[in-house]
Amino acid sequence: MLDEFSQRTQVGVQVDAQPTDDLSRDEKKAAAVRAIAELRDHGRAGIDRNLQASAAVAALKADLPHGEFGRFCTETLQISSTYRARLLRLAEVGDHVREALAWAATQEHRLAECQSAQNLIKVVDDWFNKDKPAEPKAKTQAGKRSQDIIAEQERVIEEAAALVQERDRTIFEHEFEIASRDDVIADLERRLAECEDDIAALRDPLPDEAREQALEAMTSSRATAAGELAAIAKRHHWRLKDLCHELENFTAVQISADA
Repeated sequence: MLDEFSQRTQVGVQVDAQPTDDLSRDEKKAAAVRAIAELRDHGRAGIDRNLQASAAVAALKADLPHGEFGRFCTETLQISSTYRARLLRLAEVGDHVREALAWAATQEHRLAECQSAQNLIKVVDDWFNKDKPAEPKAKTQAGKRSQDIIAEQERVIEEAAALVQERDRTIFEHEFEIASRDDVIADLERRLAECEDDIAALRDPLPDEAREQALEAMTSSRATAAGELAAIAKRHHWRLKDLCHELENFTAVQISADA
């Protein structure tokens, strides 16, 4: 979906190349598509990539009508509502990220070398709260565990959604392949029926004398009987299996009439 939209728009705009307010709506969509694709290609890591993606998504939200933004994020950008909210939050604090990271480096902060949107937001939040009294350690650890659990659940949900999309695509491809095969089989059966009709039209009518000779050869136990039957079929342009089938039907009709 990302590649399809990017190819359809063909707009060469970068998020940091000009102010987003100067872009058209389609250009903002294209910028968001490219920024999210670039971020996804690098495992959602990278300070600049996260800042560009968050700015592109925020610019898009400000421009799109109500309801269209969420649908575009879900269907085209293929990001969850939770991740979308995280990018919007990063866009809100984006101007403070560099300063917050510089502060984190001097404090040997555990996220000073972070690369993800969630951790960038956490660093900025800690920088904002650097002058506030520290929370009790137990509460801080409990909060971290909750955040880790939430992050893991979000990762599992996104992986499951990707698997479902892959499953649906595989099912569609298999159904299309089966339908195509059915069409080919139906066409071959039609051609075979036409060939059978052509073959039947080419053979000569079977005279009574030839039929009697063929019946006698088919029921005979002599060694030359099979050759005689084949010769009769060839002489009247019949396939051997068609002649045998004709004789069996003729015999069955005779028996039914006698009964």
